[in-house]
Amino acid sequence: MAEESQENQIPKNIKRTRKWVWCAAIVIVIVAIICCLLWKAGLLEFQAVDEQLAAIEAARAIPDEENAAIIYNQLLQDPNATSLLDTRPGFLDDDSDNLTARQPWSGKEYPELAVWIKEQQHVIDRLLEASKFDKCRFPIITDVQQMPIQMDRLSAMRRWAYLLIRATNNDIAEGRIDAGIQKYHCLIQMGNHQCQQPVWVDLLVGIAVEAIALHGMRSLIVEGNLTEEHLKTIEAALPQTKDNWAEISSKIIEFETLYGRKNLGLLDRLKFAWQGMGLEDTFDRIQEIYTRLPADCRGNLILIALRRYKNKKGHWPESLDVIQSSLQAEIFIDPYNNGSFVYKLTDDSFKLYSKGKNNIDEDGKYKRRYGETSEGDDWLIWPPRGRKPKAKEENTNDE
Repeated sequence: MAEESQENQIPKNIKRTRKWVWCAAIVIVIVAIICCLLWKAGLLEFQAVDEQLAAIEAARAIPDEENAAIIYNQLLQDPNATSLLDTRPGFLDDDSDNLTARQPWSGKEYPELAVWIKEQQHVIDRLLEASKFDKCRFPIITDVQQMPIQMDRLSAMRRWAYLLIRATNNDIAEGRIDAGIQKYHCLIQMGNHQCQQPVWVDLLVGIAVEAIALHGMRSLIVEGNLTEEHLKTIEAALPQTKDNWAEISSKIIEFETLYGRKNLGLLDRLKFAWQGMGLEDTFDRIQEIYTRLPADCRGNLILIALRRYKNKKGHWPESLDVIQSSLQAEIFIDPYNNGSFVYKLTDDSFKLYSKGKNNIDEDGKYKRRYGETSEGDDWLIWPPRGRKPKAKEENTNDE
């Protein structure tokens, strides 16, 4: 009763003031939440989106005579170059299609494919010409209606990459080692050209194209009949080993954010902001894929050093310690975890792999598809995935 009496004694004007203070506080909180959502959705930036996109494009501009994209675009306008993109040759079934893209093959084994490769020599020559350029700038697509143009280009790059790797595998099988190494370099440059675009899908295609070359050349390094000059040429063809994820991702996030502001509706942008959905989350997975590039490149350089050791000593070394002085210290650092690569001798060869993001040695095992229950997250460099150890093959034959 005493408390009620004290409350009744408070003047009405003070009660009214308290009420307005609470209302004002609630309004301020609501406004702050709305402003936060608008900021996350990019609606509080006052410079027009088109102006910012134009500024990005202007900063990327290079002279035509330095731009590999000019050659790629000319190929895209060439019916003879794009005709091979429609379907794979009818004489290739699933098995031969997979085999010729993954390992050396001769014209005697696949005569129709050998003829077909020769018919595409004009395309190969133009791709080799483009590989002489370090820079590549395709016009960035800023309107969702123009996306088919980008998808057609990316599809063409993938098909041309498989044309090149098949031609490379034929060169290797028939002893044209220098020509094969030149095509490996061309593939690496094609991938690098795609990675120069500030768009996530271009980055992923670029990584895939470079991986085709990096994976393909491993068998040549370890098992091929190579001279020291060959090893030096391969060494020079390898891409950089530095992890430039911070620089690359910041440019792509900047562009993709503006692209979303231009092409997504207001409600969609507010919904994504409210749900906390951002490009940074998507890029966690893309970063894992990107990290394979420096891991693969460093792995290939280690393979070259191992091959040189075997050429001199007649056997593989007991550990990586004995080749430490032949490479920069950075090469032996696993970019996935900043630890060390794993090297193990086997009965007839060796294993070389990254311990992956979790930095746990899982004997080179890696989940087969994204989203599957993982057998491990190691990234195998040697031997090629799917290859059975020689000892096991002999046991199977004995049975």
